[in-house]
Amino acid sequence: MIRSLLVLSLLVLTACSPKQEESVSNKKVTAIDSSAFAAQVGIAAYTRLSHANQAAQNLDGKLASFMHHPNPMSQAEIQQSWRKAYDSFLSSLIFAYLPIQDPPEWISQRIGYQHLLTQLDSWPIEGGYIDYIEGYPFSGIVNDLTLTIDEANIRAQHGFTDNSNASLGYHALEFMFWGGNGLRSAHDFFPQENTAPVPISDAEQTLDNSHADSSSQQVLSIEPQNHNRRRLYTQLLSELLLKDLHRVQRRWEPSSGYYAQLLQQSSAENTLQAAFIAAQDLISKELLNKRFQLISSEFSQSNNADLLALLAGIEQWFMPEDPEQQEASLYFLMQQADPKIAENFLAALQQSKTCINKMTTEPTDIDQCKQDTISLLSSLRHAATSLAVDLPSLD
Repeated sequence: MIRSLLVLSLLVLTACSPKQEESVSNKKVTAIDSSAFAAQVGIAAYTRLSHANQAAQNLDGKLASFMHHPNPMSQAEIQQSWRKAYDSFLSSLIFAYLPIQDPPEWISQRIGYQHLLTQLDSWPIEGGYIDYIEGYPFSGIVNDLTLTIDEANIRAQHGFTDNSNASLGYHALEFMFWGGNGLRSAHDFFPQENTAPVPISDAEQTLDNSHADSSSQQVLSIEPQNHNRRRLYTQLLSELLLKDLHRVQRRWEPSSGYYAQLLQQSSAENTLQAAFIAAQDLISKELLNKRFQLISSEFSQSNNADLLALLAGIEQWFMPEDPEQQEASLYFLMQQADPKIAENFLAALQQSKTCINKMTTEPTDIDQCKQDTISLLSSLRHAATSLAVDLPSLD
């Protein structure tokens, strides 16, 4: 059964060139051996997912320390660990764009690659679906005492009525660490069970109203409630994130993973084409059409970092720093085919990174960086043409 599924999925890799926007130049293209590059694609994917998994484990360890002693310093550490873990995940996302088809039973069981991605990386999300937000002190899963916090219930709540109803993934954790408007207090995670409004006196709220009568000396103010439920939910979020990441990682395991086997059965030419398709789709669909909205990491206000991490995924795969891997890299093949086109691709990548590093939320800044990223996409397509790789036309 697994062998027949491999064959069926390989057809996806061989039939991914619908209408072409560009054809290969009429000039003779020197045949370049891409077998070394093709052989390392599965290993590269497994390595990136392993790094993402390790970063998530480090985050989980920091979370345990934070829960042991919630304070502003340990909260800052957990926030930094979240950013590192999410960066590592985003740098692996390019492999999710390889044109590989999951077995039908995975799709029907809702454990296919795309479904797992919706559990790991749903955004934007509605923070009030998870926990309190300003003006709604008893909103969300944390404050719904009728809902038992366990894996089955939290998975069932994910995307319950809308995609923004996210109860899983990196951005649910992001909200728990930063809160609405970045105002989360470490005090929210003190181990205490509060389930009723807590009256706070005017004096405690530093209200100075010497002319108020005695009846106004008790003002009903609502503090965050259900601390132990908040702690339990946040720890479960981290546990389920690791579980979903590990499932994806296993599928890239070089000796037995489904996706790794798929690529091993494919020809070098088809794998090369699949790599260019993944990069094109990551840039056009993920970066240009989605991430430049700057709403993916809204609670931590670190949207630029998301863009840079996605570009890092391309750079780490196509131009590895390890000298032993460089002659099996896609950039090495580009250089063999046409050194000038390879140089232009590298320059476009660096220009896009430089622009995003300095980008503000001003429309002119965003438009400039989008234009630089479009130039990167154009350079990628030219590199594909130089290697006689046909790419699907851009919508």
